Amino acid sequence: MQGILDFLVEFFGTPAIVLGAVSFIGLLVLKKSAQEVFSGTLKAIIGYLIMQIGIGAISGSLSPMNTIFGKAFNVESFFAWDEPLVAATAPTLGTATAYILFFGFLLNIVFARISPFKYIYLTGHHLWVHAGEIAILLWSFGLAGVPLIVIGSIIAGLYFVLSPALSAKFMKELTGKEDYVIGHGNNFKYWVSLNVARLFGPGKGNTEDTDAKGLTFLRDMAISLSLIMLLIALPATLLVGPGWVEENLSNGQNYLLYSLLLALRFTGGVIVLLQGVRMLIAELIPAFKGISTKLVPGAIPALDVPVLIPYGTTALMIGTVIGTISQVIAIIGLNAIGWAVPLPSMIGSFFGAGMIAIVGNKYGGPKTAYIAAFVEGIFATFLKSLAYQFGMFGDLASIGAVGVAPSSSDTLLMGNIAYLIKMVLGLVG
Repeated sequence: MQGILDFLVEFFGTPAIVLGAVSFIGLLVLKKSAQEVFSGTLKAIIGYLIMQIGIGAISGSLSPMNTIFGKAFNVESFFAWDEPLVAATAPTLGTATAYILFFGFLLNIVFARISPFKYIYLTGHHLWVHAGEIAILLWSFGLAGVPLIVIGSIIAGLYFVLSPALSAKFMKELTGKEDYVIGHGNNFKYWVSLNVARLFGPGKGNTEDTDAKGLTFLRDMAISLSLIMLLIALPATLLVGPGWVEENLSNGQNYLLYSLLLALRFTGGVIVLLQGVRMLIAELIPAFKGISTKLVPGAIPALDVPVLIPYGTTALMIGTVIGTISQVIAIIGLNAIGWAVPLPSMIGSFFGAGMIAIVGNKYGGPKTAYIAAFVEGIFATFLKSLAYQFGMFGDLASIGAVGVAPSSSDTLLMGNIAYLIKMVLGLVG
């Protein structure tokens, strides 16, 4: 009997199984066929396991890359990206994350039903990311088990219904409709960057009158991520030199070849991770969407930020480049004051500076677009460094996230609020 009980506890304490169960319940509620229920449940579990394979490749590449970069430039560096962070902490917090995702979404529906905010958060990987990062924040307070899940679900439910409101105004002006808003972890950053840019007054013209065909390759994540990682890894490796790299890291392999493969292996890990995320979310979101539309009259979906792309492809491309440049400027400034620096990310700029440039163009033409993109790069880099420097999310390395930190501005804002609460409670040494 005890053996059966232990099996059940472990079975329902395994993140992949919990997420499979969420998909199973959602598909049953939607009255899907037995074949669809079985297929969806299995794919959700496999998607989660694929994610773990990806995080293994990322972790294996990231640690030596951070070491090389830090030695070359005499800085403490880290990589800020939400998905690898949450995946890396899954052995400790994966089960809590799965429960927070499920119950947080249900509370999103409840809050949308009873409040003026009718937003239903349907950006699947951000549902998962924020559930995981909320779990990390509460873990940093010493919470675990049922208290962590209950408090985390309430916070997640409130976040899912309130965060999209930050995008409602600019989405209405951009699209001329109220059909959907943005459900993305950078809503706070979009709002700040855009409002700072608007202080410089309205501009003239339109970014889409500019030819940016030469930058379209940046849309391919494999190419853009490989490019930026090679630009990080190879110069740093050259500065460190062959002797140190081949003696301490590459086990005798040529230092440049080692650096090249390190950067590309990292990119491969990210692509595998995101494939797993897509596979998992593809099974969860239809169930979530079906349930929410039945329960919340007048529901407004909060969708992923790429829905902005049709409104300004040139703004997107040029904004991405400007955001990457401003990241580097911010890193130089952070290094000067001795703070840890996040490795620059062109993907981060694509989903941050590039996207807000599209909205900025609508408000005030190229000037507003590109000022917003520049501000975004500076602001985002500072927020990441601030959180890492002061350990706002606790000792992440102790739960498997070595050299990885949050990147979305909404999560970083929560981290700042949590840190202030810890200071008031005397939990900060």
